[in-house]
Amino acid sequence: MNKDFNQNDITHTEDIISDLKEYLTKYTFEQIYILTDKNCKNLCFPVISKVFNRNEKIFTIISEEKYKNIETVTKIWNFLIKKQADRNSLLINIGGGMVTDIGGFAASTFKRGISFINIPTTLLAQIDASVGGKTGINFQGLKNQIGTITLPEKVFISSIFLKTLDTEEFLSGFGEMLKHALIFDKSHYYELINFINTDFSEKKYQKFNTLIKKSVNIKLHFVKNDITETGLRKTLNFGHTFGHAIESYFLKKRKIMRHGTAVVYGIICELWLSVKYHNFNKNYIEEISKDLINIYGKVNIPEKDFSNIYLLMKHDKKNTGKNIQTVLLKDIGLAEYHNIINKNDIFESLRKLNLLSKEIK
Repeated sequence: MNKDFNQNDITHTEDIISDLKEYLTKYTFEQIYILTDKNCKNLCFPVISKVFNRNEKIFTIISEEKYKNIETVTKIWNFLIKKQADRNSLLINIGGGMVTDIGGFAASTFKRGISFINIPTTLLAQIDASVGGKTGINFQGLKNQIGTITLPEKVFISSIFLKTLDTEEFLSGFGEMLKHALIFDKSHYYELINFINTDFSEKKYQKFNTLIKKSVNIKLHFVKNDITETGLRKTLNFGHTFGHAIESYFLKKRKIMRHGTAVVYGIICELWLSVKYHNFNKNYIEEISKDLINIYGKVNIPEKDFSNIYLLMKHDKKNTGKNIQTVLLKDIGLAEYHNIINKNDIFESLRKLNLLSKEIK
């Protein structure tokens, strides 16, 4: 880690131009480098471009999972070297979670670490990737296998960028918000369901700001006292043991499933195991599964492919030795992060996911 955790390093702003301009006064423009992706360069960068002079140094990447690899990091390093970046330089990552993940990793390793700030432009990045300092890239088909925990100097969160998102991208971030609510606050879960059922279609993002801040603060609760993820922070992995495997499974099938969507299906699987191991209320799993499938749609994973999901889960970073670990709930807002599950549990849960998808109308 390059610095101590400070909650003030995250700024929620409705005037990102003024706040960013004020922050950057401690740097000369010659020290500032920008990493973004093609979509953000066209849709998001113009929102803040007036902060910079004409000599800004911008490097653009393709924001797709297959490019979240060491080859792309090497290109970023080469760009920084070519543009004569030094240890006092600042890298500004403008984009979604892939940009902040890979940009943070490139910055944290270039010349043994240069400063970087994140301006997350997707909902997923704002409430998840922007908080906690995790950086990383995929390796050998497995998500986020290589990375560091390095805190950005600053994060600017603004709902102005959400207007650029399509529905699928918005719902991907919303899946992580639902996860935050389920591990921490039952009432917040119902606030989110109410928003999606009443205000989402009208794109009332201004009203949504309060919910974003609440979700970020939930993640901060788990991160601030366990930055290196040795205990409490592991709770944030709820839905991810199955979710990462499901996401990787579809990626290998050349079918895109957004991260937050995969996590939602992972939540359903892990709630089913919560019933089995912690007597989680069966009425809740029926209600929550119906909510989630109505929002994200039905899914079917052929039983012949369950073993592929199992093999992917065996490579999960959270595992200890040969044991597959996952987060389960005793109740909404009451999580247990040390749970060892087996192959039969995984197959059982995937069958239940398929069954619930068929039953819910």
